[in-house]
Amino acid sequence: MWRLEDIVKAVGGTVLKKEKEVFAAISTDSRTIGKGDLFIPILGKSFDGHAFIGEALKRSGGGTLCRADSPVSLADADGTVVLVEDTNQALLDLARFKRHTLSGAFISITGSNGKTTTKEILAAMMTKRYGVHFNEKNLNNLIGVPMSILSVAGDPEICILELGTNTPGEIKKLAVATNPDASLITNVNPSHLEGLASLEGILEEKLDLFRHTKEGGKIFVNIDDPGIAGWWRTTQRTTVTFGIDSDADFRLAVGEDLGWEGSDVIISCPAGTIRARTSLLGRHNLYNILAAAAIASTMGVEGELIGEAIGKFVSYDKRFQPATSPKGYVIIDDTYNANPSSMKWAISTLAALPAAGKRVAVLGGMKELGEMSARYHRELGAYLREAGLGLIVLLGEETKDTMAELGGAPAAHFDNKEELIGYVASQAGPGDTILVKGSRAFRMEDIVEALK
Repeated sequence: MWRLEDIVKAVGGTVLKKEKEVFAAISTDSRTIGKGDLFIPILGKSFDGHAFIGEALKRSGGGTLCRADSPVSLADADGTVVLVEDTNQALLDLARFKRHTLSGAFISITGSNGKTTTKEILAAMMTKRYGVHFNEKNLNNLIGVPMSILSVAGDPEICILELGTNTPGEIKKLAVATNPDASLITNVNPSHLEGLASLEGILEEKLDLFRHTKEGGKIFVNIDDPGIAGWWRTTQRTTVTFGIDSDADFRLAVGEDLGWEGSDVIISCPAGTIRARTSLLGRHNLYNILAAAAIASTMGVEGELIGEAIGKFVSYDKRFQPATSPKGYVIIDDTYNANPSSMKWAISTLAALPAAGKRVAVLGGMKELGEMSARYHRELGAYLREAGLGLIVLLGEETKDTMAELGGAPAAHFDNKEELIGYVASQAGPGDTILVKGSRAFRMEDIVEALK
């Protein structure tokens, strides 16, 4: 329940009209708003929630926030109306208010790659010992994160929140709202360059999470990441390091590579040694496991429980998920998204896995790379040229730059997805391993479904 006086205090608003003083919940969707809820009209790039205030109030009979400069007429509004300067910021302010009513520890996670998988692994570890709330799927933006906080039921011991960004300043806003007791930056790699301009811009944006972690809080540092590792010694927070290549507080080694079955891992840490078997494939997933284990162990989860969680965790949706087709080949669904680093990790993992037949990479373009797009697509081509794959199949305008760098590697390029599917189906045979990956915009999962 929300009291009007708390809402006004949290958002710095002015009551224009008062009909109700208590609200059941907070909603940003006029289609699903419940009885007695408070509506927050969000302003987006292509929509303005203020246009739906009337509809929201008819359904809820509760109340609404409204920008003070909005032209929407509220004379006949059936409910309480609170004027604010910025409704989007007000949503964050309400989340921050709710966050400070909760006594549990908040953990915030960001990074260019691995955020969602790391969050899910960490949640699996933490639930072995604590009551846990975490944001579902990848609801990690300026709307999803505050709504996740506002949805917290009761007072869980741990709240884990994934934070995403594609524009400067977003991580700072989310970090201020979550006010984390502990924070993690998984890595810093080229992504969302249209908004963040450069690798340095990405690093600065991500580092805002560490800068706005609670004083006296803990930050978890990937010591193998040159950008993060070069900065962490300047912080006043307690630092916990993790790595595979470098000496660190938490260090992971592979005891045995089990091929398609995963690997046996050994994590050395202050609490002792954690041994576990993971079914996750690829070196990038070892970092996700290690980062989650570092946080869980530091926050009191026993090594045996961490090992159990690692052993039971299975690959998250559309993230390097292998499936055997009735036609005899293996399809690896890595279609969630793509950027230069995740492409290289996926390709290197494909090249290292056992395959009775040929290894095939079916790749779409990488979006949001801005002026650096051509460069990164050419670099991808150079990397593929040396990967030793049996066939490379490319989709989209961006990958024409990739195609130009392949040299004599066996490859084909398509602008049409249906034609690409027909070609791959004609080339694939029993024993082959087919990786499918590309940016969200290409909906590469359509290819996966067609080839199954």
